[in-house]
Amino acid sequence: MNQRFSVELASWADYNLKNCIGVDECMKACPTVDPALTIGEINEASRGGHVSEAMFRFAAACVQCARCDTVCPTATGRSLLMLKLKERMAAEGRAPAYHRKYFALKGHDKSAARQAAFNVWMKAKWRLDPRERLKSETLARHIDAPTERCEFLLYFGCYIFTRTMSAAHTADIARRLGLDYGVLGGLASCCGWPSLLAGRTGEADDYHAHLARLIEPARPAYVVTGCAECYMALVRLREAHGMDFTPLTTPMWLEMFADRLNLLPTDEVVTYHDSCHISRKLAMPQPARTLLNRLAPVVEMPRSGPLDTFCCGYWGLKGDPPVINRIHQSRFDEARATGARRMVMECVSCLESFSESAATPAIPVVDIVTLARERMGAEPS
Repeated sequence: MNQRFSVELASWADYNLKNCIGVDECMKACPTVDPALTIGEINEASRGGHVSEAMFRFAAACVQCARCDTVCPTATGRSLLMLKLKERMAAEGRAPAYHRKYFALKGHDKSAARQAAFNVWMKAKWRLDPRERLKSETLARHIDAPTERCEFLLYFGCYIFTRTMSAAHTADIARRLGLDYGVLGGLASCCGWPSLLAGRTGEADDYHAHLARLIEPARPAYVVTGCAECYMALVRLREAHGMDFTPLTTPMWLEMFADRLNLLPTDEVVTYHDSCHISRKLAMPQPARTLLNRLAPVVEMPRSGPLDTFCCGYWGLKGDPPVINRIHQSRFDEARATGARRMVMECVSCLESFSESAATPAIPVVDIVTLARERMGAEPS
């Protein structure tokens, strides 16, 4: 099995350990840190030394937001060191039970029978629920189906099953635009980035290579996704496997057709939540804002942009509900204080994470694709 992720991670961890000078700015910035742990303990564990149960709990809780990286005076990649600890946790069989539950069905190597049963159940649910009928119409036939030649490949992977309408609205806009498009999604087409963020590096490499094989028959000019982690995977996939396509986030894709979408701006003030992976790690805060400024007046939260955006907490994988709830309420309070009516985001992981707290939200949340679809005028020109 290809071990590219593991080899690169080991190299970067060794480099970053040499940079650390022991100040605690990273610990102050971390939304999930155990205050009893010290930088010395974390570095020792990252070097292969003793790892306490508290250390593994901290590694499991890490949401990979990389706030630690932006505040470090020596640019030590603490998030990569935490990822190295996650890898060790997984390799030693000490990953928490909720990790095993999360990955029980994701990936082409998991039980085909269980995946097939899940697919049947989801398709039936979509067909019978009037609120999800659009999913049945736009997504059902594409689940784990082979790809065919197309110009735009809408890559949903696992999030084709999202509880939100993000994937269905993306496919519906492509249909209304009359694009030459295809859809790739299902449990068997997981991009591998979730596995990487959980320290399952061998599995991540395997899924990554499998995704390349699934995309190849379509020979797309563009591969579009509304998941920040999937976008990270696509960027790497193109480079690592020498593939000839342009990865696009959904805002980048929609901006290509902004004139044809006949977008009708509203006077409803909104605020924008940055994805850690898109805005911070890839330094791409602007594409979503460019599109959003066509749709509504935007007011920024104090913690926003590539340096200071605040994580949704998704990649804690629900392991510590009180911590995640605290993260959510802090962000909701910040968004509400802006006076905005809704909080907009481009990443389906962020949307799912915040939506779980939406029973009593301080402010409603919405996907930028859904907002664009709301603001579309007559049938696109």
